[in-house]
Amino acid sequence: MQFIILFIQILARSIVFLLFLHVILSMFMSAEKPLRIGVARIVDPILNPIRRFIKPFNGIDFSPVAAILAVNLIESILTRILAGFL
Repeated sequence: MQFIILFIQILARSIVFLLFLHVILSMFMSAEKPLRIGVARIVDPILNPIRRFIKPFNGIDFSPVAAILAVNLIESILTRILAGFL
């Protein structure tokens, strides 16, 4: 069971890292670069549903913030449920 909890934690941290990387790359790198395209392909399926509900405000996209909060919340709930079985 500890292995599953550790896997969930690593997966959640990896997703959060990719979301941060996506934000940083979008500020400093052009959209045609392969690294930015690759990260966007991974992160966009997470961000697109959130973007339908949270529209950009004054040109600032807050969907990565909502996605990070959601990933952390889901990770916390899953680990607490699984830790309850131990």
